[in-house]
Amino acid sequence: MNRLAVEGNIENQFQSHAPLDRFDPTRTNISLAVRQAISETTAIEAIVLTVDIRRSSSVLKESIDIAQYAKMLDDFVTEFRTVLHYHGGWFDKFTGDGFICYWLVETSFAECMDTVLDFCCSVMDNFRTYYYPSFVANMRNVPTGIGLSIGVDAGPCYLATIVGDLTIIGSPIVGAVRMCETCPPYHLTLNAYPGSRLLEGSALCGRLSNDLTYQLEAKSVPTKEYPDGQVAYSVEFHRKGQRLFY
Repeated sequence: MNRLAVEGNIENQFQSHAPLDRFDPTRTNISLAVRQAISETTAIEAIVLTVDIRRSSSVLKESIDIAQYAKMLDDFVTEFRTVLHYHGGWFDKFTGDGFICYWLVETSFAECMDTVLDFCCSVMDNFRTYYYPSFVANMRNVPTGIGLSIGVDAGPCYLATIVGDLTIIGSPIVGAVRMCETCPPYHLTLNAYPGSRLLEGSALCGRLSNDLTYQLEAKSVPTKEYPDGQVAYSVEFHRKGQRLFY
């Protein structure tokens, strides 16, 4: 395959994966530095999210209309990706019961994390207030524990083409998955590295907007690699002083 064909294929993939230009949504917003990192397969720091729809197999099993279930899932994934792109994030893949997405850190890690946290809060709230009731309306029986769990990790990653598709590779993907596995529904857990970076020069609380704040809590969570527990940080969101998710 010649160079122009390869570059054209990458440009096509950017339309599905990359953030969009705020002033022209038909175009992607990718810096020259990121383009160079992709073309040369060099590392770039990324904040990685794994989002899991808890009890998704039970939701599917109990659905009255499977075609309706598929449509609701498609609507959610489509909206998730659109909102993600306008938050400057990259969409990696839909995993059947969740997503992998990421932000490439080119300037301030703290500012990028604020964007990530604001996005996480928005997605959990949107799922809870709109998509969860729609799933329930299409179910015979409603199992407990349905909701979104989100795990976050960060560190050096690579963007490479695998089986013709642009894919993010690096240990933060594994870390984000492990953090997501520790979360009950509507909870967000940061691995030790992004949690400690977020706390550099600040307290355990932060402000995302005039009425939206978050609070970190250091904790020990058992994972596959560390069954006796590893350092992690849970995140609670508050709007006008009231906690949003329990």
